[in-house]
Amino acid sequence: MTETAHTGALEYSSTTHDGLDIALFVPNEVARFGLRTMLASIRVRHLIEAASFEELSEHLRRAPVDVLIMSCPGQEVTQQEEPLREISAMNVKVLFLLESASERMIIQAASLPVDGFLVQSELTRNALADALRRISNGELSMPSTLARELLSQVRERNGAKAPRPVSLTPREQQVLSLVGDGLSNKQIARRLSISEHGAKRHVANVLAKLNSPNRTLAVVTALKEGLLPPQA
Repeated sequence: MTETAHTGALEYSSTTHDGLDIALFVPNEVARFGLRTMLASIRVRHLIEAASFEELSEHLRRAPVDVLIMSCPGQEVTQQEEPLREISAMNVKVLFLLESASERMIIQAASLPVDGFLVQSELTRNALADALRRISNGELSMPSTLARELLSQVRERNGAKAPRPVSLTPREQQVLSLVGDGLSNKQIARRLSISEHGAKRHVANVLAKLNSPNRTLAVVTALKEGLLPPQA
């Protein structure tokens, strides 16, 4: 990628015309450098870096991107909900980098309107490429280690708490299980031998019944309420 002059956000362009347009908002300089290096070897068409949400929002209003990769210090996670809702309203998918898979970090991040998570300590080029592919295809991106830790913390916190009464049809329960496995609408349709339109409708119904704006929060809610079977 070659850097181009731009007012405000730093902007980079590749020499190819395919790939994703990515925005990067990561305060930690070391993590940002590592991500920039990994992205340089992935099919990224365009990359911009912003130093603040205001700068990022201004750029996105002029030139939308496919995915925003962001992180923030643990104590500031809960302050990002409103800015992220503004970003989400621009139809930008968000990959959120967690400092750790601790209970505190998971609880803070669970309510964020994002489309997937990665844990910084597990960040590799392949993990990043896979997460970007999943998110751009409308799939849930959550590392298995994070899912297991989330389920473990939820069990400890809730104990024998009975699940809330959510009226899912047998088909919707199947769809929820497949969403929890990270399948896209197309993969769900193939697995259940239904149309992609039908799969999309079932997923929308599940999200509505779980009062969740995206797949990540739907899975988090389902795990909290005991609606998904235990994972190994």
